[in-house]
Amino acid sequence: MILIDLREDSVLSDAVERYAKLANVKTEKRHLEVGDYVIGNICIESKSVEDFLASVRNKRVFNQLSNMEDSYERNFLLVYGRLSDVGAYLKHTRTNIPGWKQKLEKMFLGALSSIGLNTEIKTNWVLDADTAAQFIVACAYHANKDFKMTKMLPKKTRTDDVRVDLLCCIKGITPKKAKALLSEHLSVLEIAMQDNNSLCKVEKIGKTTASNIIEALNSENEVKY
Repeated sequence: MILIDLREDSVLSDAVERYAKLANVKTEKRHLEVGDYVIGNICIESKSVEDFLASVRNKRVFNQLSNMEDSYERNFLLVYGRLSDVGAYLKHTRTNIPGWKQKLEKMFLGALSSIGLNTEIKTNWVLDADTAAQFIVACAYHANKDFKMTKMLPKKTRTDDVRVDLLCCIKGITPKKAKALLSEHLSVLEIAMQDNNSLCKVEKIGKTTASNIIEALNSENEVKY
């Protein structure tokens, strides 16, 4: 269910209702004290580039975002439009000072980055209202779905010793463990000749890691992790 603020009567709100219907997501318009769109514990404040600039200059947006953080667990600031749209803002303000357009562009980017860096609010900037509407509907569609991020093997850090780097390619071996193995057995060839019990005598080398070492250095087949 997407709750849409009654005061949201725009191209964006129309697009949200249209895409929500296609995705079988229910919508309802009601007066919202905070935010423009609410999905359970998710609050979304949406602004065109022009509106965002105006609210930054009068500092209204910062009060709005503060209220969001006080009221909801997860919050988004969704800005839509091109950076070139600052020209429309200049026309409304009837400002034609040389260099003012560049100043506003810097203000826009500075405010957007500062909000993302200094608050818990996620900032999203998309190309147009249509894309913004699809983002809002996607939030509703995925809000209660499980998401598991598969963690990849950590990137190995190169050292000044090729032998250490070689051993670190083996699952469970860190530079510290590799150096301990070489300190005990002197060479990679000698390490490869050891059995499980011998390798386990080296500090912090357990049975699983020892088996990984033996397999990697002695297997005639491809070794994968």
